[in-house]
Parts: sequence; C-alpha cells; structure tokens
Amino acid sequence: MTAAREYLRVSKGKGRTARSIDDQHRDNLAAEQDHGPWTWGEAYRDTGSASKFATKSRDDFDRLTADLADGAFGDPGDVLVLWEISRLARETGKGVKLIDLCETAGYKIHVTSLDRTFDPSNYGDRHSLISGINDAEKEARLLSKRTKRGTDSALAEGRPHGKRPFGYARRYEVVDGRSRVVEQYPDLVEGPLVVELFERVAGWNGRERESIRGIALDWEKRGIVSREKGVPISAQNMRPMLLRKAYIGVRTHKGTESEGNWPAIVGRDLFDAVQEVLADPSRKSTVTSAVRHVLTGTLRCDVCGNAMTITAGDRPKRSGTGHHGQAAYVCRKYGCLRIRQADVDRVIIGDLEAVDPETGESAPELGAILAYLSVPHRHAALSRRPEAGTEESSARAELSRLRVELKELEAAPSPKTARARIARTADMEEIEMDIAALDVKLSKLTAPNPLAGLLPDDPGADLILWWKAAPVTAQRTVAALLLTPELLGQVRIKRVADSTSDAVTDRLRWVRAA
Repeated sequence: MTAAREYLRVSKGKGRTARSIDDQHRDNLAAEQDHGPWTWGEAYRDTGSASKFATKSRDDFDRLTADLADGAFGDPGDVLVLWEISRLARETGKGVKLIDLCETAGYKIHVTSLDRTFDPSNYGDRHSLISGINDAEKEARLLSKRTKRGTDSALAEGRPHGKRPFGYARRYEVVDGRSRVVEQYPDLVEGPLVVELFERVAGWNGRERESIRGIALDWEKRGIVSREKGVPISAQNMRPMLLRKAYIGVRTHKGTESEGNWPAIVGRDLFDAVQEVLADPSRKSTVTSAVRHVLTGTLRCDVCGNAMTITAGDRPKRSGTGHHGQAAYVCRKYGCLRIRQADVDRVIIGDLEAVDPETGESAPELGAILAYLSVPHRHAALSRRPEAGTEESSARAELSRLRVELKELEAAPSPKTARARIARTADMEEIEMDIAALDVKLSKLTAPNPLAGLLPDDPGADLILWWKAAPVTAQRTVAALLLTPELLGQVRIKRVADSTSDAVTDRLRWVRAA
C-alpha cells in the first residue's frame, strides 16, 4: 500500500498553533478517502514563515529535504501530503529543489486544498506546482515590502513601532485605511510606575537601592499587573524594561538608535545609573545550580538555535568500571546534540591549569576570551568608564543649537514661493538628520560600558589570576558580552554529521556580524 507523510506548518507559534496543525491534519486524513488508500508515516512539523524573510529556521523542512534526497522519506510512489502549496515554500528556488527531489525519487505530492495529487515527473503537474510556489513567493515579497515601507516611514519620522511599552499610552488614527500610531505619551498610571522602578533599582531620590525581585513582589502585593494578560509583572520581565531605551526617548531598530518623537519618562542620568547597577557582578550573592557554569545559556545549538545546558555525563555508566562519563553541553530544549564540556571550555576559555610536560612548570593555554582580553590596549578600551569630556560637551552644545534652529524654522511664516518652501523643507530635513546623528553619537559617548567594573582596573594585571578569582556570575557576564556577533562572535555548536570532522574546533561555528 502507498505510504503518505505530511508536512504540517503554521506561520505563528502562539495560541492557535496546535489547533491550526490539527485542522490541517484532519483535512489531510479526509483526503485519503478520495485519493488513497494510504498508510500514514511520521509527519514533519514546523512553526514559522516559509518565506525568505523569515528569521526562524524550519528544522523539519530541512529534515524533509534530506529525507527526500537520501531516500529515507519512503519508497517510490509514496506521497508527500500538504494542506496547501504555500505550506511548503514561499521561495521559488527552494520549492523547485524539493519538486526535483520528489521527481528523482519517484514521490508524488498531494495538495489537500486543491483536492489533487501531483506527479512531479509530469510536465503539466510540475508547471502547476511551480506556479503555486511562485505565486506564494510574490505574495510574501509584497507583504515584506509593505511591512518594510511602514517600518522605514516610522523610523524616518521617529515614530514608535511595534509593541507599546509599559508606561506609555498611544493615540491612533486611520491612515490609508490602516490604524497607525500618531502619538505616544506617558500613561498617567503606568508612567509613574516606570519612574518608581528605575529609582528603586538605582537608589535615587532618597530611596534605598532594592533588588528587582523585591520590587516585583511588592508590585504583586499592590495589585500591579501587566496590561495584556493582567498578571503580575515578574522580575524576569522587569529586567528588559530597565534596559529599554524607549524610556529615554530613543528609538532602536536593528541595532541603530535615533531620537524618538515621544517624551522620555526617565532621565538619561537615572537610566545610566541603572545600567551600572545591572552590570555590577556583586548584585548576586548566591550561585544556584543554574549558574555554576560559565558558558551555559551563551552557547547556542546550531540545529534549533536554543541555548545549551550542562548534563552530568555524555555516555552511560559502564557496568563494573565505575566510569560515569564526562560533563557535556546539550541542547536545552530539544536535545539535538551534545559535546564534551571540557573540550569546548578549552577552546573558548582555555586550559588554565596546563603544565609543560617537559619542564613540569605551569603553562596555561588561553582560550578565545582571555586571548582577546590579554591585548593591553583592547583591555584598556573595554574597561574604560565613560567620562564627560570635550567631545561630549561639544556634541551637546551643537545638539542644542540645532534644535533651536529647527524650532525657529518650524515657527517661521510659510514662504510665499514654492521654491522657497522646498528649500526650507530641505533645510529642516538636513537639520533633523544631523540631530539624529548627534543623538546616536551622544548615546555611544555616554552609555556605560557593561564591562566597566568587571575587568581589573590595571591593564597589566594577571588576567589568569583575575579570572580564577572572579565569581562565576562575573565570568558568565564577561562571556555573554564578548561572545556576540559584534565582538568575538556568537558560538553555535554543530552536530558531528554537519561538521568536517568530530574535532571540537570543527563543531564550533562562530557567527559574526556582517
């Protein structure tokens, strides 16, 4: 009997995910009555967009492609069942590749929404399949273009974009048939709570400095809840609030900062004071089992993108030997892979207890982190605390001058001639661009470096001794700050099958910013 395997995909991973997949599965099963009989094999399931603009990988789509290529999908004549053609791919190239794989292996493709089974080796069926994928790609590109146009427009005008931050209210108007944000302003109830949160963490305005957890418990007792779900705001959700630059009137988009067109809730000095508190490693007094290892949470699984954690051993205990195996990093969420912890730590941190076999003397080997920090000028630059200097003062003075000039232009009577009006608009746009550039510059000049206070003040200090003496919380913070695409690179662990060899260096993929 012909075997059938489904590829089930939904675009959103929130409340309706399971129901949507179940709906597809139910319809697919019903299709067997007219197009079967089939025996059902294991389904492939994904949550996420199928377009080229998607940011989340589709793990089961990659598994499906591999199974079609090596014959693991099934026998010739077996059927790949889709609810609709766009579930498969919204990139013509990927879709054609999959159709080619089905044709080569002799598999058929059934599209339930079209009530039809296609034979990729038939030129008419092949044309219909490719046309459907091509139409889906066109739709995805149009949607992406509209979304980008709206985002770029909001960015150019400094308007808020995305989810409304706690503490702000918004006013909307219908523009071009769609509801758009035209004003963001401090909420009368939530705004003061944001100020309170920052002041309590920083210990400002006569307050005692408090822990985020203590504030969260106090807010829960007072009945302060989130806007969307009406549940208490946890300490885990408060921390991202304390890092959000929207509260100082700064708009961030893909790592770029610009001045927002909404009023700040928190002053820059208070915001910077809170950032220094959050970067202070002494804030944690205890080390739980979750923070006993330096790199857990920072390393990522290259298969699914989730964080890696530690397991006690990478192999079962051998009967009669007392051998328990050695600690290993494993994919925290799905268990996609594992790799020996000591091997990874040696590459990233180093072997600080190494001994020269010939002399017997200490010969520590520096890993990527300590080798990076050991360069004196780099260490000095990373650990330097921001100080107000001539460059900052000049930038602030120029910023004040430009804002006054812009207000004067805005308040001046409208020019009588079209040419003069165009010229004035161009002048205003140029000033606004200069203001945005200065805002970004000031942000970089004044924002406290998270590494300040973590590294030893003396650039010539013994980094190995400092690292050994540092608490695990400080080591984890340094590792998390350095192992980013902008600096050393985000470290992703590959499966042995995806590596050129089983050597640890071949299984580490360093993802760096373009």
